Amino acid sequence: MPNNYVGQKMKLLRNKNVIFYVLATLAMAGMVWFGVSTEIDFGRDAMPGVTWPRGRVVEVVSDDTAIDEYGRPSGRQDLLVEILTGEYRGRIVEVQNILFINAPVHAQAGQRIVLHFESFEDGGYFARVHTYERATGIYIIVLLFFGLLAAVGGKAGLRSAFGLVFTFVVLLFLLIPAIVRGAPPGLMTVGLSLVIVAVSLIAIMGFEKKTYVSIAGTTIGIVMYVLFYFMASAALRITGFNAADMSDVITFPFQSMAGISQLLFCGILIASLGAVMDITVSVSSATAELSAGSPDADFKTLFRSSMRMARDCIGSSANTLILAFTGTFFVTLILFRLNNFDYHMIINRTDIAIEVLRALTASAAMVLAAPVTVLIGAHVYCARRREKAK
Repeated sequence: MPNNYVGQKMKLLRNKNVIFYVLATLAMAGMVWFGVSTEIDFGRDAMPGVTWPRGRVVEVVSDDTAIDEYGRPSGRQDLLVEILTGEYRGRIVEVQNILFINAPVHAQAGQRIVLHFESFEDGGYFARVHTYERATGIYIIVLLFFGLLAAVGGKAGLRSAFGLVFTFVVLLFLLIPAIVRGAPPGLMTVGLSLVIVAVSLIAIMGFEKKTYVSIAGTTIGIVMYVLFYFMASAALRITGFNAADMSDVITFPFQSMAGISQLLFCGILIASLGAVMDITVSVSSATAELSAGSPDADFKTLFRSSMRMARDCIGSSANTLILAFTGTFFVTLILFRLNNFDYHMIINRTDIAIEVLRALTASAAMVLAAPVTVLIGAHVYCARRREKAK
């Protein structure tokens, strides 16, 4: 009888997993279709008549370049390039390559590049080297990363890769197109974040109690983030219009001004979601293991033991998250120091306030999610033991 019960339970779990992966895959297909088919009437072509085809350098006709004092190539090249994509595929064109100081592209025969190509009504054209062709390298690195996940993590690594793909599809093919079409950014981001959390954690850990505990803890962490964000942004007088590139975004009438101001909120939530999920998974898994190792522990004992482990996770994760956000601002901080800017001028800058908002709201959500997850986990596992005792 016990063996039969275990067999039925495993069969049910396998069926759940199959249904889950089929539905998630179908959902991703629908999201990709939605994202690809999204068109906007008010969009504009930033550079009319210009295309960006990939090309292969057939010959370096002349090379008047040299290495400058900083080790960067500078100067000019004249190239013959075969266009590999687009309307002019197969055509060989003459290309001027000016090596700019901030992003020099030193071309060699056989190398693949991306062109800035502009055609004229009289049949003429203007072409220059835009950048290196990096797409192939990106695809290879992504595949190597997934291979590493599979090799080290086994089935768990493959499930994690599935969760990553799902997250990418949701953000790129559903969230962004929906916002562009006029959906409220804040509500869409919060709602889809909850979907990402549920699908990713089920993919990683399966249909287990600790999965549900992690989902509940992450959900409450997102609520904490929302509350802390609005309090902190009000205290720092950050409206959302202060963020980088916002001056360009507001020229597009795709939604209300209130919606545009939510984009900073959305970006920080997306950036911090992984950290909040990480802390809740660590805490819920630790609570589950402590419960299994001490089946007679009561709620209070289990909560205290789990919190001791949670505090260690909080300390290391908060430090990691703050350093990650600070690292994105590192070059700017170096510039401040080189220019000997006054402390009061630096600390009161809008961009500094935004970075503080990013780092601390995300960290606060993570810190607050940990004890909540411990509380939920201790209650769930103690309740399960009470049920068995009856």
